[in-house]
Amino acid sequence: MNRFITYLIFLFVVVSAVVQVNVSGIVVDKERNEPLTGASVIVKGADGKIKKYATSKGNGGFAMSLPSMAGCRQEVSMMSFAKKTIPLDSVSFPLTVFLEPGTTLLKEVTVKADRIREQGDTISYTVGSFAQAQDRSIGDVLKRMPGIDVANNGKIQYQGEDINKFYIEGSDLLGGKYGIATNGISHEDVGAVEVMENHQPMQVLSGISFSDKAAINLKLKNMAKATWSFHGDAGGGYSWQPDGAIWDGELFAMAVMPNFQNITTFKTNNIGEDLSAQAVDFFASSRGTDLSRYVGVSLPGVPNLSRKRTLFNRSALVSTNALWKLGRGEFKTQIDYSFNRVAAEAANVTTYFLNDGNRVVTEDRNGVDRSHSLSGKFIYELNQKTAFINNTLKTNIDWDDVRLGVTGSLPNDQTASLPDYYVGNDFKLIKRFSGKHLVTFISTNEWESLPQTLSVSINDGIIRQHVKDHAFYTNESAAYAFSVKGITISLEGGVKGYFRTLNTDLPDMPEEIPGETTNVLNTNYLTVYATPKFEYWVKRVNFSLNAPVSFAHYTFDKALANRSEVY
Repeated sequence: MNRFITYLIFLFVVVSAVVQVNVSGIVVDKERNEPLTGASVIVKGADGKIKKYATSKGNGGFAMSLPSMAGCRQEVSMMSFAKKTIPLDSVSFPLTVFLEPGTTLLKEVTVKADRIREQGDTISYTVGSFAQAQDRSIGDVLKRMPGIDVANNGKIQYQGEDINKFYIEGSDLLGGKYGIATNGISHEDVGAVEVMENHQPMQVLSGISFSDKAAINLKLKNMAKATWSFHGDAGGGYSWQPDGAIWDGELFAMAVMPNFQNITTFKTNNIGEDLSAQAVDFFASSRGTDLSRYVGVSLPGVPNLSRKRTLFNRSALVSTNALWKLGRGEFKTQIDYSFNRVAAEAANVTTYFLNDGNRVVTEDRNGVDRSHSLSGKFIYELNQKTAFINNTLKTNIDWDDVRLGVTGSLPNDQTASLPDYYVGNDFKLIKRFSGKHLVTFISTNEWESLPQTLSVSINDGIIRQHVKDHAFYTNESAAYAFSVKGITISLEGGVKGYFRTLNTDLPDMPEEIPGETTNVLNTNYLTVYATPKFEYWVKRVNFSLNAPVSFAHYTFDKALANRSEVY
């Protein structure tokens, strides 16, 4: 009996083995006619459930066994290829499955980024983790990021120090005028803010010149790239004192593309905010011409109260900034125009208590100040590890017209015309040889003209004053530096020159004082200088020693004795 049962079991196993079907084949890339490794091969039954699963081997082959193929289908899939489905009812094996290139749709996933990530000297802040519903610009979000401080005009400090660069997708579009970006770019367009500590903007100086300042880089979201984005807002109302309409509005446009960037803004208001301050260059140094106005007419002011409570001006700002990537370099244009009109009225009654009787002086003042500013920069820059070239042509035209009328005890009318014309060019070339030798050439040339006219009408007469101030500044220098193991030794030498002419004239003064109403003054100097320098830095500690020496010759056009000095 036991032998009979054993025989039946053996017979059942043999029959089962006989009815097993071997499903085998090879998976091939149809375009390249090459076998594919790692393709997923699944056999599903008529009910859609998985019966067998295999993966193609190094030669593209696969093999599996099934008890039956009735109603089954085979699905072959792989990333970057279109899925292939084959019914198995009427096929012969081995199969050759050809996959064609295609896309694979992934299910939706949610990725949660860290609020702050650090990699080397770069700290990355996720904007969405710091943004709040009331935020309007990226500057509002930056204020909440640890270590970052943002002033009302958009200026940024990191760890209490001014940043030395502001990038958008790795490009310095705005230069020192990045307040336009911090107050204009919507935080919804920015995915992350990168802070690059100890940032050296010039790649050619990496490892030679130490920097302890940080730079900011905005990483935009994909939706804000390769397209123009616009946003703006406007508000209006009515004022009873003074009587008239009030408004405040702005329009912001931005495009960030692989080889082109542009930011254009337009703002206007009459609620006491002077918009010209928003186009200020935070990195700008003082002009070498160093001229200042001698003539001025002051409008009435209200002490101890904010401008927005007492001033109804008319202000406008148009700024357009563009960047083109040309081969290995960049060309940038920055053009700004601002206008501000201020009108003021005031009335004073002053009583002087005197021994022979009191004297009362009444004065009603009514004035208008219209100021315009047009500036432009045209910049070409090449920033590489072996060479740095920058040429910046800049110009600025300001004109300010002021009128102040006074009635009362001493009636008069004052008018001032105060234009300012400036043009300059900065050129810098740094070449690096053998990794540790640097040669630098720097050329700076500036010219400025400051004509000023003041007219005062009093007692049916007029008195005028003319002041013409012109200056030219030049600085040409060359330097050589050698660096090894954190030690840099350099020598810089050059020539500086300054040539200034001042003309003043009072054409309406009486003739009995001839020669006293006209002045012509020339002041010039020429300086030859040399500056040896020793610098050593290790990690974040920097030691430097300078020993400058110069010879200067001054000429004063007979107003003073000419002299020479050694410093």
